[in-house]
Amino acid sequence: MFGRNRLARYALGLTVAALATMLVGCWEVESGPAFAAEVASRLDETVRKQMDAGLIPGALVAIHDPEHGTLVKAYGVADLASGRPMQVTDHVRIGSVTKTFTATAVLMAADERKLSLDDPLEKYVPGIPNGQTITLRDLLGMRGGVWDLGGDPDYTAQLLSKEAGEWQDGARLRLLTTNPDKAQPPHIKTEYSNSEYFLLGLVLEKVTGKPIHEVLDGIAEAHGLHETSYPADVTMPSPASRGYSYFDETATDVTARNSPALFGAAGSMVSTVNELAAYAPKLARGDLLKPETSQARQQFTEGTVEYALGLQRFGPWLGHTGGVLGYSTHVAYLPERRVSVAVVVNQYTVPPTLLQVSASSIWGAIVHQLYPDSLPGAEPEPTTPPPLPTSADLTAQLAQTFDPNIPAAGKTLRVAGEDKDPELLTKLATAFAPYPMTIQVDKVTEFNGNSLLATSISASAGAKRPIVVPFVAQGNAWRLETGWVCESIIPLGETSPACV
Repeated sequence: MFGRNRLARYALGLTVAALATMLVGCWEVESGPAFAAEVASRLDETVRKQMDAGLIPGALVAIHDPEHGTLVKAYGVADLASGRPMQVTDHVRIGSVTKTFTATAVLMAADERKLSLDDPLEKYVPGIPNGQTITLRDLLGMRGGVWDLGGDPDYTAQLLSKEAGEWQDGARLRLLTTNPDKAQPPHIKTEYSNSEYFLLGLVLEKVTGKPIHEVLDGIAEAHGLHETSYPADVTMPSPASRGYSYFDETATDVTARNSPALFGAAGSMVSTVNELAAYAPKLARGDLLKPETSQARQQFTEGTVEYALGLQRFGPWLGHTGGVLGYSTHVAYLPERRVSVAVVVNQYTVPPTLLQVSASSIWGAIVHQLYPDSLPGAEPEPTTPPPLPTSADLTAQLAQTFDPNIPAAGKTLRVAGEDKDPELLTKLATAFAPYPMTIQVDKVTEFNGNSLLATSISASAGAKRPIVVPFVAQGNAWRLETGWVCESIIPLGETSPACV
């Protein structure tokens, strides 16, 4: 649920956001040559525009580039209640970037012959469905078929409810052991599961005899990361940015909702944006690992995600994304140019299809601007952008889109790539028919003539929440982004060949 990568739209540079009246901050040069003033100014404009399109209070950006220089910047506010500005030294939750530390700890233990990657999970954590055939290598590569708990109401209530109870230690393990019907056969496909890294944390505790927070703190220390840690409870080192989610029209402080019991070794660590950028090359090089182990770590498999052993790939970039309540992270390294780019924002709302914005959006916009040739599948910007629709126009067109009584051919808005499924709009309206929803577009923001975001308020069953609807330019018209439509219908039971 957290940490899922949505970088299929690299070059579109889609958004991450903040309250426009709170966009404050300054560039801070850490070391090396300074970015050219013109480049820094364009980057600054890019990030601010991204932030203005969504609803994220604060953001942090770090770029380490031996050619351009090193730039670190804090935007917006770290605390909505006090108005305290974001600082580059703020600690933030890094979500699934934690998995990279967990994987390194397991791989180091294999190098030291404390375990074998081909050991069955049952040897360390008994009672998990298929545990006798799931190997530690499977878990590292997201190929264990372990249930991700996304369908459990008690677990998802921690992420979807404004008032959630406290998740207890052992609750996840109990659910995994008592729901064998939810497990999938191992070794079949690569499918993102936070539960698999939670289990790896239990393996590490068994092998080392230490609590997982001490194990991963040791990995951070070995990398020379003194501001990166695994808190033993919901508290964070100071200074720290607060984290926010939207359960209604108002941002809710969810900083203390991220209990280690909830995420475990899959997503509980904290860091600073500059340490994340410094960590990226260490991760990509396989520091702390034997050369053959580092090489094995980068054997990517394909599936619903492209994943190696605790490592994600974005074209030639190596790194990881992360998202837990209130925080979203994207950190990656480009080996051929020795460039690191790290982005963190202090807003993450579940489900992510509501706001469509994350640290990955800003990361993609920055990389598209500075290193466009590194983004595979980048679409050329149109020579003549389609006319920019008004908020009123999009409001009316979206109402028509979600009307199940209007056939797909009669709808004004279209979906990019719908040639693979002319009935995709019908499936979207059908999926939402049991949950009638209206969308009021408040603001339309265009990016480079090839994408735009409609920042809106959705109303359903008397409740209101913000929603950001993404569009792409195609055939001199603005079309709904395929990924957004697919991610909207699949959880509601619809499928489409356009979503493969």
